[in-house]
Amino acid sequence: MTRKASKLAGVTLKPGAVRRTLGRYPFGHAGDIGDADAGIAAGEVVDVRAPDGSVVGRGYFNPEGATPLRMLTWTREDIDLNFYRARVRAALARRAGRVVDTDGLRVLHAEADGMPGVVADRFGDVLGVQLRNAGVERHRDLILRALREETGATSAYERSDTGERRREGLDLRSGVLWGDVPERVTFHEDDLALHFSPLDAQKTGFFLDQRDNRRLLRSLVRPGEGFLDVYSYTGGFSLHAARAGAKPVAIDKDQVALGVLEREARENGVSVGVRWGDALETLTALEREGRSFGAAVLDPPTLAKRREDVPRAKRIFTDGTSRALRMLRPGGHLLVSTCAHYIGVGDLLDAARVAAGEAGCDAEVVTVTYQPADHPHLLSVPESLYLKSLLLRKEE
Repeated sequence: MTRKASKLAGVTLKPGAVRRTLGRYPFGHAGDIGDADAGIAAGEVVDVRAPDGSVVGRGYFNPEGATPLRMLTWTREDIDLNFYRARVRAALARRAGRVVDTDGLRVLHAEADGMPGVVADRFGDVLGVQLRNAGVERHRDLILRALREETGATSAYERSDTGERRREGLDLRSGVLWGDVPERVTFHEDDLALHFSPLDAQKTGFFLDQRDNRRLLRSLVRPGEGFLDVYSYTGGFSLHAARAGAKPVAIDKDQVALGVLEREARENGVSVGVRWGDALETLTALEREGRSFGAAVLDPPTLAKRREDVPRAKRIFTDGTSRALRMLRPGGHLLVSTCAHYIGVGDLLDAARVAAGEAGCDAEVVTVTYQPADHPHLLSVPESLYLKSLLLRKEE
């Protein structure tokens, strides 16, 4: 039974926003807010009301935030330690048995786990945490305590250094939260030992969301054949391909990341070739060298942070895909992937269709993949779907 909490300050939605909010959409934008009580502090928990005065739920409210309202619950329950512990427990239960053969796991995926603004990744006994908005910053002690108690992680670090915090009027924060965080965190993915420096790596440390795709491509490579890893960063795809006997070439403009990849390869007893430079220019150079590959992946960083960025991003996907297809042996596979919310599967298909024409070949769409089970996508939160990938097979 939900406990009724004490009276809170409140905000009133405009009529058009009520139905969307009752449909469990967690964001209230500036144009959705009809009225707000005076004196609400940034990140304060408020009652969210319909125009008739009925309470439709509770959420964080930041009057100056880019997204002022972030829904937490559609009841009038207290937002306290017990609330956050229950959310973490539910997230862990949702993942139970669905992520195997690894001790790297996304524990909380923000709104998709009912924790707007909180991302937490676990690597063995180490937890990496991001707190992205004024509401979770205001409740940081409760949230961190809930994570510590429910996960049992012996150490944790913070990587709250995202642009979203600046838009919320918050300072960037990073550092150790509790315990003895090692300079190099170690975790395992299948038969690979993977490492990263928690306060220097991107995001919360490692791109766990490509786990299933790394395994998919590994299952398709042939021993002794070339494998092309474009926008490799620290080369998770390359390491898996090398373990399967392929000969990877990893391309990235981040020299530090390529150095990490070379060390990872040595420590795992495999060999990976690296090429530093612009991805498209390096692909052109490889083509001129007459290189060929049995499988490839094109996984650029976010190319479209706004809807208006999509046409330019599609051109980059087309250029990269056409170059990769020309170097792919007939029957070889190419994975084209985007982590941009605004780029849809249709956009990837359009780009790949044009690319195949430019490459003078045809390709079968073998499958479309999405983010793994520990990065849930809720129907009520379209923004929670962000990773989309096409697996193409070059026609014989």
